[in-house]
Amino acid sequence: MKAVQIKDFLNYSNLGNLKTKGKNAVFVKALPDNDQQDHYNYTLQMLKNDQVSSLSSFGKEQNFVFETESTVLFTGNRQNKENKTVLYRLSLNGGEAQPIAEFNHANYKLEKIINQNELLLSRRVDLNEKAKKENQNSDDYDIFDETPAYFNNEGILNKHRDRLFTYNLQTKKLTELLADDPYFQIDQSWLKDNLLFFTGCSFKRKAHLKTALYKLNFGTGKLDELIPCDQYEIFDLFFINDQTYVVASDQKEYGCEENPQIYLVNKKSHQLSLVASWGKTYGNAIIGDICLLETKPSTTFNNQFYFLTTVTDHNQIMVFDGQKIEPYFEFDGSMDYFAFQNDGNLLFTGAKNNELQELYQVADGKLTQLSHFNDVVLKDVYVAQAHQINYRSTKDGIQHGWLLYPRNFDKNKKYPAILDVHGGPKGSYSAVFFHEMQVWASHGYFVLFANIHGSDGQGNDYADMRSQWGKIDYQDLMKFVDTVLKETPAIDQQKLCITGGSYGGYMTNWAIGQTDRFCAAASQRSMANWFSDPFLSDIGPWDDFYALGIDNLNDNPEFAWQQSPLKYTDHVKTPTLFLNSDQDYRCPMTEGLQMFRALNWHNVETRMIIFHGENHELSRSGKPKNRIKRLEEITSWFDHYTSNK
Repeated sequence: MKAVQIKDFLNYSNLGNLKTKGKNAVFVKALPDNDQQDHYNYTLQMLKNDQVSSLSSFGKEQNFVFETESTVLFTGNRQNKENKTVLYRLSLNGGEAQPIAEFNHANYKLEKIINQNELLLSRRVDLNEKAKKENQNSDDYDIFDETPAYFNNEGILNKHRDRLFTYNLQTKKLTELLADDPYFQIDQSWLKDNLLFFTGCSFKRKAHLKTALYKLNFGTGKLDELIPCDQYEIFDLFFINDQTYVVASDQKEYGCEENPQIYLVNKKSHQLSLVASWGKTYGNAIIGDICLLETKPSTTFNNQFYFLTTVTDHNQIMVFDGQKIEPYFEFDGSMDYFAFQNDGNLLFTGAKNNELQELYQVADGKLTQLSHFNDVVLKDVYVAQAHQINYRSTKDGIQHGWLLYPRNFDKNKKYPAILDVHGGPKGSYSAVFFHEMQVWASHGYFVLFANIHGSDGQGNDYADMRSQWGKIDYQDLMKFVDTVLKETPAIDQQKLCITGGSYGGYMTNWAIGQTDRFCAAASQRSMANWFSDPFLSDIGPWDDFYALGIDNLNDNPEFAWQQSPLKYTDHVKTPTLFLNSDQDYRCPMTEGLQMFRALNWHNVETRMIIFHGENHELSRSGKPKNRIKRLEEITSWFDHYTSNK
């Protein structure tokens, strides 16, 4: 069978943003541009009469809503008009998209249909926009006076606010909501009849970790605060039997990574009362490198609330009827977007174990694959099946990870191996097709990976890593490695490599300072120093102090340094490659740079690659040509140190 090649991902279709109306459905397909390899093409696909076909071909359509059962509206700018957003109408029955409105500014997004005449739009507003236009030198510098002043995948956002607008299709009038408070930031929004519910807060210097919940009556213009700011992190909101519920966490027991519960919002007092104790994962926590589009955790259908959860290494849909939560549908793989047709059939985009994404339908309990975008790209290709390996965790009983066997495996030969550590740490690996791992398996490596302590999908206790980084997680990782090596004598223990990104980069940095068992390492978008990262990372002041279990670095500076991989660089002997991006504001390149320079100072073989214009998402949604270069560099680095030992 053919090997999986690095460039094969250029042919993988990524699916998501699924919406339904009646029996019809529309979703987005994203595909890397194969020619220039510097962007992705996004097209609308439709399901009509249970047949999947292309609805658009321009390559830039992502943001759409159903207008009627046979028409959709979407935003774009097909004629490349300067600083404009155009609203289009497209029929599912055929024909070209027709422009029906035009807005000044290039970043309007279509959120929802309020009624047959009005739309809800959003736009990021720059409060200094007027001043910048009047200053011809404004592009030469940025001014920071807020936190966060920058954010990963969004760039500089000092004095930027996300706002909502209504647009009347008949009068052509565009109206900004909450225009009297320019500092208000709107996060999420929901519609019910003539009411708009939204989360947000006003701030001028420091953004809030939690947000308030508001209700706006379009008819009267009355605005009510339902939940004050800084009391709950609100994940979601929904309506059953004319009652309002929120999925929220008060963060009192497990801090900012605490899983949510379901609360009822009292109509008069607006007080929250717990109606369904959940406390497990909300949404899809499975990590992959072939999923460009965001996931959606929930929907309401027939007066019941359906939501995704992650159970260790796969997804399940749960249903809440206003009183209790019960399982609805379980899937051996990753579910990304789901919705119901009017006959009650479930549609979702997702990937089965060892496979790529497709569109699926569940009718009368039967699962049917409706799309076949990726069947041909995996035909006659060696896809390494994920073999489960059980190991005994330090304190969590029997846990498991997986092992991919190399292509053309011969039990009489010895093979190198790569340990891949996921990010988060509150994420989850699964047996779903992971491109980089499949490349390495086809290239002649064993690949091993696991959900060590700190991973999602097993409740709050298992995910709780406060004051634990580099401790129980590292112990579990080494126990897993020991078990794999004991059960797999074909692995050459002198040719064991390690890599990971984000938290996985931290763990790579940590491991090479604790053990010499790895012959080579590749540390990606990593964290190295608990003294520098908290006030350089976009989320550092919140997440880093949470991870350390402190409120301020002065609370326990000795511990912060004790758990910093940088402290142990004088112990490192492992040749290490560092990969960072200069617009990664989540794990700034200064973290990798400190490790690189320290290893260089101590005469350890090292190399650093900085990708320009990329951010923390390089391996998942970076420019295709840079994703290729990244994987080529890592593979070449490992090849060098495994072939010469």
